[in-house]
Amino acid sequence: RFKMPPSAKRSKECNIQVAVRCRPRNSKELNENSPVSVEVKEREHAIETKVKSGGKLDTKTYNFDKVFGPETTQAQVYRSVAEPLLEEVLAGYNCTIFAYGQTGSGKTHTMEGYRTEGQTFESYLDDPGVGLIPRALSHLFEKLDAGKTEYTVRASFLEIYNEDIFDLLSGVEDTSKLRLFEDARNKGSVVIQGLQEVLLK
Repeated sequence: RFKMPPSAKRSKECNIQVAVRCRPRNSKELNENSPVSVEVKEREHAIETKVKSGGKLDTKTYNFDKVFGPETTQAQVYRSVAEPLLEEVLAGYNCTIFAYGQTGSGKTHTMEGYRTEGQTFESYLDDPGVGLIPRALSHLFEKLDAGKTEYTVRASFLEIYNEDIFDLLSGVEDTSKLRLFEDARNKGSVVIQGLQEVLLK
């Protein structure tokens, strides 16, 4: 049976949280003088949209567990979204961060980010450009090394695109689609057949 992490118990037994990050306008949108169509209200955990409909401006408000505006840094998103889950992973709970959005909405920027060129940092945590994945891995190894216990870390890296699953560690030439099955040994768990698992440490 799935054990709910402590943070889920604190939030009225809900083990799914939805966070929304709104990106700034890109260069094309700035050149075309496209209007900003969303207003982020971080304190209210809400996003307000303004859309023209029938000659008038309609405003709709959507509430989420967390919202981040265009000026939010990679470090702020990490501290709010991923860092609390890392503690729960180390306590033995399964946790997932799932990035969803249309092409160009900033999923890769948030999850992977980029290395800041021309500067050296002691840790990925210090580089302002890197996303959630390198920050989480760097933080994970720092915590494991500080614990002075033996450990093994294995990783898989997959992409779900148009309901197809691809192994991102299998190489560029491998475009085979993977299949998802329920795990007969672990009720409520799933197995992805053929997904590579790489030993990190």
